[in-house]
Amino acid sequence: MHGKSGARQKMKLKPNSLLKFSFILGAVIDGAIAISWFFIAAGFTIPNILNGHIGVGPDYQLAIYIAAMFMAGWAVLLAWGAIKPVERRGLLLITAGFLFLSIIVELVYFSNILGGIGFIFGVSKRLLLSLLFTGAYFYSLKPKES
Repeated sequence: MHGKSGARQKMKLKPNSLLKFSFILGAVIDGAIAISWFFIAAGFTIPNILNGHIGVGPDYQLAIYIAAMFMAGWAVLLAWGAIKPVERRGLLLITAGFLFLSIIVELVYFSNILGGIGFIFGVSKRLLLSLLFTGAYFYSLKPKES
């Protein structure tokens, strides 16, 4: 009566959907970070949402402005990846690698000036995104079941 002898169909996550979700999530987060960094560059004294650090002075503002430009560019690159997620999935692996590397660099070189809940939040977010992006990449490589 019911197709397939009434057996339940498993709901499967399509690799394309997971890739697209990852690209869009990454683009939104990177865009939000870029906007917050532009505010810092403009002189607002707010914590860096990646690590909780509150920097001051024109040198910091210049550095965060340059970083904001690159972060905005990466947000656009991830949005571009969402248009053809399977063909551009390598961007997620590159992004995951740099997210993980940023955690290591902060722990090794900047742990003396970073800390607190902002730092823990930033590290957790980057670690989760790194795992999501890596997982989406490798999940998309699995052979399709018919």
